[in-house]
Amino acid sequence: MCELFSISSRVPTSVTFSLERLARHGRNNGPHDGWGVAFYDGNDVSLFREPEPASESKLVQYIEQDSPPSPMIISHIRAATQGDRVLRNTHPFARELAGRQHVFAHNGDLRGIESDPDFTPDRYHPVGDTDSELAFCILLNRLTHLWEAGQGIIPSLEARLDLSH
Repeated sequence: MCELFSISSRVPTSVTFSLERLARHGRNNGPHDGWGVAFYDGNDVSLFREPEPASESKLVQYIEQDSPPSPMIISHIRAATQGDRVLRNTHPFARELAGRQHVFAHNGDLRGIESDPDFTPDRYHPVGDTDSELAFCILLNRLTHLWEAGQGIIPSLEARLDLSH
């Protein structure tokens, strides 16, 4: 099963203990085929991903010691159900929209999304082969006009949620 982890804080924080524990949890609940973590920094993001188990990663060990402080952190440990066990299919995924990086990680299966005509990519297209990245691209396509019309202003949560109907 995939594992998700996130932090949202008013002040930048580090994930030293939390990320190591997530990696260990991934080993104990495996098998896992990849992992990634995104650290927001204003409108940008530092993204680290590997298509190997987090519990065996030297990069996780490095981040444990030197993680960049961030007010928002998103991490995912992957148990592949769709797509090869390669970097392009490893979460979280990131894309730019309206001058900001947006990050997405998903746990679960969205079987049939690739053949549903209501879920066709437009401006954003997946790099990999997962249903999760396709869903992310479709969400960004639907959100594009809200973000671009706001000219740098973050759309309201209500406006964003209205797009799901």
